[in-house]
Amino acid sequence: MNTRQPFPLRSIRRLWLPAGLLLALAGSTAAAAAPAQPAGQAPAVAGKAQATFKWHTIKLFSGWKSASTRSLVTGTPAWSLHDGVVYLRGAVTQPANRDLIFGYLPKYASPSKDLYIRIYTKHEIAGTLYVGSNGEMWTYSGDATAFSSLSGVSFPAGSIKSRKLTLENGWKSGNSVYGTGDPAWAVSNGVVYLSGSMTTGKTAWSAFTLPKAARPASELIVSEYTFDSSTGWVEIMPSGKVEVFGPYASQYTSLANLSYPVASTKWRAFKLVDGWKSGATHFRTAAPSYAVINGVVYFNGSMYQPSPTNGLWTRLPAAAKAADVLEIEVGTANGTTGSVGLASGLGLVASAPPGNAEAFTSLASIAYSPSE
Repeated sequence: MNTRQPFPLRSIRRLWLPAGLLLALAGSTAAAAAPAQPAGQAPAVAGKAQATFKWHTIKLFSGWKSASTRSLVTGTPAWSLHDGVVYLRGAVTQPANRDLIFGYLPKYASPSKDLYIRIYTKHEIAGTLYVGSNGEMWTYSGDATAFSSLSGVSFPAGSIKSRKLTLENGWKSGNSVYGTGDPAWAVSNGVVYLSGSMTTGKTAWSAFTLPKAARPASELIVSEYTFDSSTGWVEIMPSGKVEVFGPYASQYTSLANLSYPVASTKWRAFKLVDGWKSGATHFRTAAPSYAVINGVVYFNGSMYQPSPTNGLWTRLPAAAKAADVLEIEVGTANGTTGSVGLASGLGLVASAPPGNAEAFTSLASIAYSPSE
């Protein structure tokens, strides 16, 4: 790990909590089972997966083990390089509370710069996944040793060429200090990928404006890693304006693991159940929806539950079902975090306390392979 990482080393020692077992998803059991878009490219559409992922098992070190059990099948921790993008899957646990490093990626699947990514850990607490340019993978903070989910993590490999963003209002690249790359964007196969990190010495929400090719059709609200393993959030407008929020966002904000389909994408609406409502009007986002592009499922929109009942928000359509149980960290009300869980064909949402997710849950930037 880069010795000038955006958190104090002392934080690692104080953040460990006693190891434990992952609680079962509410009322469910696991399932068994180019820099710019080329002119004239056909719009991405929702549909069944057309591409096959080849998964490679991660060799686990230092007492780390797969968190998959008979009652909660999160699958074998693995990685896949698919059309220039690296995807992770599975979940890990370390009852022994030893080293932070749980595995390595090969050189050709490692990022060109260090990455800091928000992930789900036990008890709906956001944790941190570090992926180094040397292939090292660490998980820490939250309740990482008890359960760290790798589901929903992806990042472009070196074959996808990015263009630097022009930062505004005093924001600067964090690369010279943290080795995490300059803020940049790329579009490949109808999907926008942001990368890099940034920092500023003052309070300034507006950080940069995306070019037209990289703008979404509706507002996106995405949870992101900020300084000292804290959580901030990024709001991306259809105009291309990008604003950053959070108590420590000005000290360091990561753009890693932030991807979304281009504006021309055709989305299919989720059928919401048990009192969950679309947040399109309330929060200026899209309605809860999904698309499948080149074998990857993408979510969009936001939702809320005005009369709380439970965490079941949808029954997944066939094209969006995952082979294993997925736990993916998401943004909830007032800059807090929760999780979207996919299990046995059900879409579940949770937070601690539950009221955070009920007041607001963002689905923006969720991406995974159905073979997870």
